[in-house]
Amino acid sequence: MAHGDPLPRRVARTVARAFSSTKQPRELAEILTAVQAPVTTGRRIAVTSVRGGAGKTAVAALVGSVLAARRADPVLAVDAEPEFGSLPWRLGVESAMTLPGVAPALMTASGQNLTSLEQLLPRTAAGLWVVPGGAGQRPQLVRDLTRALSRLFAVSVLDCTTGMAAPANNAVLADAHAVIVVVPATPDGVRTTADALARLAPGALQHLVIALNAQHPHGRDALRHAPARAAFERLGLPVVSVPQDRHVASGAPINPGRFAEPTLTEASRLAAWALHRARQW
Repeated sequence: MAHGDPLPRRVARTVARAFSSTKQPRELAEILTAVQAPVTTGRRIAVTSVRGGAGKTAVAALVGSVLAARRADPVLAVDAEPEFGSLPWRLGVESAMTLPGVAPALMTASGQNLTSLEQLLPRTAAGLWVVPGGAGQRPQLVRDLTRALSRLFAVSVLDCTTGMAAPANNAVLADAHAVIVVVPATPDGVRTTADALARLAPGALQHLVIALNAQHPHGRDALRHAPARAAFERLGLPVVSVPQDRHVASGAPINPGRFAEPTLTEASRLAAWALHRARQW
């Protein structure tokens, strides 16, 4: 399975780190401290995109994996796609259940403790609990279930369908404490997303975070990053650039141990920003 970085780049980075200052480790330590910030009630972070092909499921898997690995309290990932999404697959877990099928038992268990969930939900190696999808035309079910499970989980990451105004997203996005909007790191991806977000009411922007996702080197090379970031920063939105990663781009189940170092750093930064936005509500 591909590593996020090719071997020569990993070797070069190791050598460079040996002679570098302590700035980067110190910065990463600060980011991870923000990822571990305490919450008083369960926070819900939705992940969506304005257009398809942005890589939102991969980003949701990255953020959920980082939070689960770095936090001492439990973290939940929810496949909020109306039909079966690929989040469980990308996280390397299998479940024959659908969300409507398991929801009644989960609702009952939500009033108890984590032990009551052990036979209902799979977990990743990093300890991330995963709820299957397939709610169909019942988006309120995702909202109600995730809200109930927030009694047991410090943070929930929801992989939503595409479209800020999609009917299937309305209930979930309105209930989220923060929303990560995944943007393809291409000129057209930035343009269409910035235009769509500019039409939102100012109040709707206050809990958004932009993930500028580089999935392909050619699109990334065509993008002028400073103007791209400025297009969103003018709206008051924080922007995190998620670098291209061969392991993530492979489409196979994600193994956090194979992330390239820049991927781990920026995924942690994105998780920290989303949690910061979520804690403000």
